[in-house]
Amino acid sequence: MTSVHLAASGSAYFVPHALLTLGVSGVLAFFARRLFSLRIRGVQAQGVCAKHTFARDGVAVVARFETESGETFRCLGRPAAIASARIGEPLDVIYDPRNPKNAQVLPVGYAGAYAMSVLSVITAVPGIWLLGWIFLG
Repeated sequence: MTSVHLAASGSAYFVPHALLTLGVSGVLAFFARRLFSLRIRGVQAQGVCAKHTFARDGVAVVARFETESGETFRCLGRPAAIASARIGEPLDVIYDPRNPKNAQVLPVGYAGAYAMSVLSVITAVPGIWLLGWIFLG
């Protein structure tokens, strides 16, 4: 009888909207968590500028670094008007020891992680409210 009530009231129309809102919230939370994991358990390593790459916002360095276990990885620095290091120069890198592919050249900005966390909560609230309205109201 509940499904008949949902279809008859038109509230079933909003189920995809609620799920989409919660999905967007989940994706934002995933990326925020990835950035925060560097802040929480990140390990600093000495890397070297391996090459430069050109991005829309400028030139970014590609750093090569070695983990404590001896594995070699690469990571990308933030784009800038000019490269922050010449090829072969040392760079400080921070990486997640559980997932060394999650690494960044220092300094790491956490403003994006905070913004994604706030947006995740802001998008989750209407999704949860919609599901409550659909199934409880």
